[in-house]
Amino acid sequence: MRKNVWLVRPLPHGTNHMVDFLNSDIIAVGYPVGKNLINHNYSDIRTLLEQFDWEEGVGNVNSFVNVMKRGDIVVVPDDNKKDVYFGEIKSEYVYEESLDIDKKGTGYPHQRRVKWFFDKEPLIRTELPEELKVSMRYPGAIADITKHYNVVNSIIYGEKELELNSSLEDKAMSVLEKLLNSNEEEIRYKAAKTILEKR
Repeated sequence: MRKNVWLVRPLPHGTNHMVDFLNSDIIAVGYPVGKNLINHNYSDIRTLLEQFDWEEGVGNVNSFVNVMKRGDIVVVPDDNKKDVYFGEIKSEYVYEESLDIDKKGTGYPHQRRVKWFFDKEPLIRTELPEELKVSMRYPGAIADITKHYNVVNSIIYGEKELELNSSLEDKAMSVLEKLLNSNEEEIRYKAAKTILEKR
């Protein structure tokens, strides 16, 4: 299944934690509600956030806890407006209880482990493709920018890797399409389901 690409700002709970993100190989969101959010759905999260008047953040938290997945790519523009870091999510949602404190400089207990590309060195925002720079102007904490998958993939891996991935995806899709004509109903069903999930 194709990876998603996420814009993630390093400002959980109102403080720039880019250095912490890099040193600890994480990304995080704030909203210290005193609770591990594993197995909490959108409605549960909204109810918790409402108790702190943070319900406007429900989309951010739900995306972080329930939608992001291992292998997804993160684009993290530092608050200095110049540096942009790229990483790959390497874990499911992680709850760090020691940081679940409503206090400046902490308050980012909701985390995911990340592998940073380019030896944790940033790329310069002004040198990135224009369409990606435009999306990085989005002011929210988290945004799905998967529409830039090809651009981001080529930045990270180069054109050759992008072409290889595209070729493999095309071959896999061709195999699945052939399985749609199988005489066995279960095989047809699984092939159709896989094709729909990839769209």
